[in-house]
Amino acid sequence: MQVINTSPKSSTFKRIVACQLMLALAWPSVGVVYAAGTASSTVTGDVSVQGDSAALQNLGRAVQSPDAHSANLPTRNALQVQETFILPDMGDPGGDSLSRLDEKKYGEMIMRQIRPDVDYSNDLPIYDYLNQMERRLLQAAKRLQLGGANDQGGSAYNFEVFAVKDSSINAFALPGGFIGFHTGLLVSAESDSEVASVMGHETGHVLQRHLARQMDKQTTNTMIALAGILLGALAASRNPGAASGLMQGGQAVAINNQLSYSRDAEREADRIGFQILAASGYDVNGAPGFFQRLQKATGIMDNGVPSYVRTHPLTTDRIADMQDRVRNIPSRNVPTAVEFYLIKARARMEQSGTSSGMYDLKNVFDSLSKQSSPGKQMEGFYGLALIAQKQGRLDQATGYLQQARKLANSASAPGSPIQSQSLSLDITSSELALAKGKNEEALQLAQATLRAYPQSYAAGAAMMNAYLKLGRTNDAIVWLKARTRLQPNEVVWWTMLSKAYDQANNVPMRHYALGEKYALEGAWPSAIEQLKIARSSGGADFYQGSSIDARLREMQKQYREELKEQGKNLPG
Repeated sequence: MQVINTSPKSSTFKRIVACQLMLALAWPSVGVVYAAGTASSTVTGDVSVQGDSAALQNLGRAVQSPDAHSANLPTRNALQVQETFILPDMGDPGGDSLSRLDEKKYGEMIMRQIRPDVDYSNDLPIYDYLNQMERRLLQAAKRLQLGGANDQGGSAYNFEVFAVKDSSINAFALPGGFIGFHTGLLVSAESDSEVASVMGHETGHVLQRHLARQMDKQTTNTMIALAGILLGALAASRNPGAASGLMQGGQAVAINNQLSYSRDAEREADRIGFQILAASGYDVNGAPGFFQRLQKATGIMDNGVPSYVRTHPLTTDRIADMQDRVRNIPSRNVPTAVEFYLIKARARMEQSGTSSGMYDLKNVFDSLSKQSSPGKQMEGFYGLALIAQKQGRLDQATGYLQQARKLANSASAPGSPIQSQSLSLDITSSELALAKGKNEEALQLAQATLRAYPQSYAAGAAMMNAYLKLGRTNDAIVWLKARTRLQPNEVVWWTMLSKAYDQANNVPMRHYALGEKYALEGAWPSAIEQLKIARSSGGADFYQGSSIDARLREMQKQYREELKEQGKNLPG
């Protein structure tokens, strides 16, 4: 699903790049992204096409064609018994199609290129928010016994949701269970149920293996082109010239494909996403409400976009489908969580960019803090606290934070522990205490937050920062070693472990941890070099030395294999 942003500042080139990305991501052989969007723009295929283009009315009319309507929608009776309604897979891929292990391998290959990009968001509370929501949706999918949700071992997807610093309204699924959300989608959403409706849609694409089922024997070349196209889209807002170079190659693949499978996949993902949304306790009105606001926000002209865009399924039939499904679900009041409004503020901060952007953002937060809605007030005061924190005005930041917390407590549902506590508020409190030199208080706040949110990356990182500031280096190393064993693919833990080893003057293990960090970012030569330094620096015990040697051989092998798949030779 694509989202169309109506920002008047977009360039013609950026619109062209966005159209190319939509093709590459929506069409079968490129097969990466089935995207979704939110308010202040319109939903379609898989990318953002800026709204002063001439595309949008043609897009709107396209969805009204008979070809965009599914003749296989579930009946109303089927929707009324969602707990026992099991939507079957459309068939696992066979022959030369992508296996689950290959999906995961290629997904991680793409992520190694995305993680170092400046538009990849490292904001841990946003990361926690998105992944906590995904875990909730997956639990619902498992209860519904949806295809792929209950797989175990090597065939199971390790879902990971990350944010991209981009004001356009978009989301996308990558191979292997990786899902990306543009910060613009979080900012534009009006409830966490709307965010969940988009995430459910993307999860539906993954569980139904839409990517794998459309791949052929050109898998590797397709994945390489796909990564370049995605990075090109991220680069478009910064450097159109660089974006053009990264986009080349994906075009040729996309032009030789058809949109019919994409239409079926979008409808299927809508159906599955709706089931998951309803079963997970979110407001089912999130999906149609989200689409309707996007549709109303779109203005359309008649020229400027290639004809292939007009055939992509957009919102009219999809809204009708969602509305029909909502009518079969008992009405219920689902309050929006406090955390949602705070995450919107953090998302605005992530995409603010320049210092002038920060000035404008301060005005936005100030305006929000004066509105009548408690949620908007919370977003405003918390945003003002974040800006003051970034500018080093710590006492002012504390004052704004207290106002945000007071609003959060007053808005909390009676007796609801989830509403009365906020990860973002607690993390910011710990960060401010640490910045003021109140290291023990910062540690206690972080530890309490981690107990409340044991899967939180932000709380773990805050606790490590406090440990290191207090000189409790060994405590930090012990915790981080355990965490890297549990989550070996997380850059944040290897980065902090390297810092802890540096503070402990453990030179070989510092370089070892740096090597793991670089490997996860796809910088294989740098990773290998760090492990060679670790091996030759001395000071490692027998066990550490053996681990470094084994990992060095493994990295060298993986680097050779990746180069071979890309048709390249080992440098030198």
